[in-house]
Amino acid sequence: MSGPPILETTIAPDPLLGAGRAAIVFRSTDAEGRVTARKVFTSGALTRLVQYLFLGAPNPYAWCEHAVQAAILRRRILAPLVAHWSGGGMRVAAGWSVDWNEEHRAWQLHTEFVEGRPPALHHPDRQVDEVDDLRAEMRRLVVHLRAAGFDGQVWQAGLGNPVALANFLLEERPDGTRGWAWIDLESGVPALFPAHVPSLWRFYLPRAWRYRRPLFDDVDVERLTAWLAVSRAPLYDALGSATLEGIERDVAALEYHQSAWRRMRRLERSVRSQLAKGKITNERADVYRRSPVRWYAHEAWRATRGITRRVAHKFVRIGRMLRDAPWRKLAHGFVQFLTSHAYRTALAERFVDSRLRLWTQRGQLNQSEADHLRSKLGHEESSTYLSDFGVHLSIKPFVKSIEYLLCPALFAAGVIDAWTLSLIWISGGSVGRTLYTGGRMIQNLMLGRELPWTALWVGLFPVIGTLAFPLQIVRSSRGDEDTIARFLLYDGFSVMGRRIPIWGGPNTLTEHWANHLPDRLRRS
Repeated sequence: MSGPPILETTIAPDPLLGAGRAAIVFRSTDAEGRVTARKVFTSGALTRLVQYLFLGAPNPYAWCEHAVQAAILRRRILAPLVAHWSGGGMRVAAGWSVDWNEEHRAWQLHTEFVEGRPPALHHPDRQVDEVDDLRAEMRRLVVHLRAAGFDGQVWQAGLGNPVALANFLLEERPDGTRGWAWIDLESGVPALFPAHVPSLWRFYLPRAWRYRRPLFDDVDVERLTAWLAVSRAPLYDALGSATLEGIERDVAALEYHQSAWRRMRRLERSVRSQLAKGKITNERADVYRRSPVRWYAHEAWRATRGITRRVAHKFVRIGRMLRDAPWRKLAHGFVQFLTSHAYRTALAERFVDSRLRLWTQRGQLNQSEADHLRSKLGHEESSTYLSDFGVHLSIKPFVKSIEYLLCPALFAAGVIDAWTLSLIWISGGSVGRTLYTGGRMIQNLMLGRELPWTALWVGLFPVIGTLAFPLQIVRSSRGDEDTIARFLLYDGFSVMGRRIPIWGGPNTLTEHWANHLPDRLRRS
């Protein structure tokens, strides 16, 4: 006699909140039922390389319990201090616990989940500047951190570091006010690459010389202890005896855990990181500790093998893309692109719609703002150039296929030399855009219409050239007829800010700086 069917239940995975240079963050729930941001420490290939060069091993928070315990203690110490320093304008997302993540073979930090959003980007329906308010709070925070001995934390607080803007969220508080929450206090790379070069010479290098190592969330515990002693009376009045005594206990614990991992020799850090990942056994670790030459030869071989695998994987992916590409569909689309003005306009409108959806997903547009911008598609007089923008978009994949498929093949066959290949890579997009825009210039001249000079000159430049016709629309428009073009400019410049190496990325000061450039162009 068979029993009732067994129902298999599965637990839904925690949703991903984001992935940075040194961690991936999930929304989770802890044993006490609190909603948490679960931060699993890991690193990408380039970040691991930088960490290895300057710290002797990949991300210390991933493999060293002492390092991650120091991280949670810093949060506990700074939480009441930052709220006190800022008068409530800023707070620290609380750190609650740490444990080992077996799936990723790394330590993870459970912190308070903050329901907030990054500072708003500019777009045609919104010109508020929340970045200035946040930067003012960050500057005040840096002053207090330096005075109290949190030398390494100023990197995450924004001293010369444009990426630090992404460490803060604007939240709506229960009392109806708004304020900033500092959600990410843990660095991914040593503090040696500020965009503001004077801060490197005036602060980071002198501190690195003093610590005999690059700053990586270091706290000068001796100076912090002295600062607490001098500030004890005002802190006692503001925070109370229980909070102040808790800070002092955490400072003592921080000194122990920080010293424990800082004292490790470079070889020991490297071996322990691979041991934690399960890449070597305890027996092999002991062998390598006795023979540094064998260990670093092993690491060199591992790096070479990893690079070879990555390169091979890239070529395999390119081969599959070429094999599986819908060539017939692409050919049909190309014919339509050449013969149909409506098709080109529809292509541009689909692109605009995709960008609006992306901004909405990022929380940079609400639904009503996105719908308002969509309503402008096809209804603005200046949108006659939108079809030309569609052409520039369509040119890009064809030019890229020539640059990265045909030309390397010609180079390998000896038909062209390295200089010609480099020139095509640099100028291929510019040439394609200029040929098309030049043809439009001749056409408009014959019909007695406006000549798109702005589009012609802007199209000559790499990267920014795709925005040639949106800029032309802004230049040619009257009044508020250029809403879609202005959105494309805000979006396009933001993309360029995100793509800047090292200092770029979503919600960084670099992205916001680039996002503001269209305002300067309109005023020029």
